[in-house]
This record gives sequence, structure tokens and C-alpha cells, in this order.
Amino acid sequence: MTEDAPGPLIWSLPEPPGRPTTSLSRADILRAGLAIADADGARALTMRRVATAVGASTPMSLYRYIGSKDGLVDLMIDAVYGEIPLPATLSADTAHWRTGLEQLALRTWDVIRRHLWFGELWHTRPPLGPNALRYFDYRFALLEPLGRGADDLTLLTGAVDGHLIGAALQAAEERRMRARSGLRTEEQLAAAARPFVEPLLADDRYPAFARWFHGRTGAGPDDPVAWTLGCLLDGLTERLGLPRPD
Repeated sequence: MTEDAPGPLIWSLPEPPGRPTTSLSRADILRAGLAIADADGARALTMRRVATAVGASTPMSLYRYIGSKDGLVDLMIDAVYGEIPLPATLSADTAHWRTGLEQLALRTWDVIRRHLWFGELWHTRPPLGPNALRYFDYRFALLEPLGRGADDLTLLTGAVDGHLIGAALQAAEERRMRARSGLRTEEQLAAAARPFVEPLLADDRYPAFARWFHGRTGAGPDDPVAWTLGCLLDGLTERLGLPRPD
């Protein structure tokens, strides 16, 4: 396997039996990977750092359990899907496609915001683990009563996924910026930006920008991601001619 070639999905690699000299397992490696990425982001996730966290002698010793770093990413992505609460069955609360899909997306966002690295790694590996497949199966079962073809359902679910992943990417990048600059609070960020913004506000070439800047009140939705999700679903309902909630 070359450095650029993706490794096989970990679900096709049985976990090897333990050795008398070590108690290491996939679960240990997964927990270490999650802790590192949650604390410091996707860029901090290296096999060397994971090996140190689990007390392994070398990063190579982990490959027996997960095949490659790709295998660890497979496990981590699927672990996130496993944290998203799924009803055992479709209930009256989720009988309408819009209500059910919005609730599922909001539960998904609640989990992703705890694991912002998910947005950076989600597109790097096929999410085909058991937890991910249960999630997708539930979501398509929720949408099947619409009677629409698979292409329409792909557009619908892809739009929602794109919104959530995009929000995670933005939040992860902001977190890196704040950690790098030490600007932890909104007040610190505003103070650091002031020397750059004030000359622009005084420049008469940007009058609309200045009016917008001075017109801000701070009012807005508690969760802009949830607000935008609602707008997105409104637009998809109209564009695809889908039924609205009663």
C-alpha cells in the first residue's frame, strides 16, 4: 500500500487475538484517538501520538490492530455515528418527513459539535461502519413515505449533511485560530480586530459595509446552525414540491 492509496475498510479486517504480553485492543486505540482529536483537532491525530497515549512501544505496533491510520479513522467516524440517538422505531413524532429529518439533523449536530474533527475526516473515508449504516437506514426509512426516487432523497440528505459538515469545518477552523492566537473570548477577538476594521469603516469606498457594521445589535437565533437548517428545509420543501407539516 502506498502512502497515497487508501487502506481497506477496517470492517473487512478481523481484530487479531490479544497477546500475553499486552492488553492492547482496538477499543483502547479508538479511545485514545477520540481523546486526542477532541482535545486538539484532526491535525493532531498521529499514530505516534496515539501510540504514546496507549503505551505502545512504537506506532507500528498499532497496525496489527487497525491496519493503518485509515482504520483508526474508520473507527472514529463510526463511533460518532454511534453517539447519535436513534428511536427504535418511527413514531408519531417522526411521522412527517420534515419533522423527523429536522429532529435527526439537530441530534446529529449536537454530537458533531462535541467532535469538530468529524467534519474534517468525514469525507476522507467511506462511512460504512455498523453505526453509520444504522443511521442511514433509519434516515431513508423516515423519507421513504415521500414516494420519491433515490436521486431526490440523495439531494435532500446531501444538502443536510453538507450544511452540518460545513458548520463543523467552520467551527473547527475558528477553534484553531483562537487557540493559535490566544483570543479565547469575543471581547478579545473584537479588540484584536479593531485596528484592522476601523480604517475600513472610515473609508468611504465601503459605505454599505460600514452601515452593516454599525447596525449590528447582537440579536439573532440561539443556534445559527439550527436556524439555517430550518431555512434549508423550507427551501427544499418548496423546490422539490414536498408535503409540508400540518
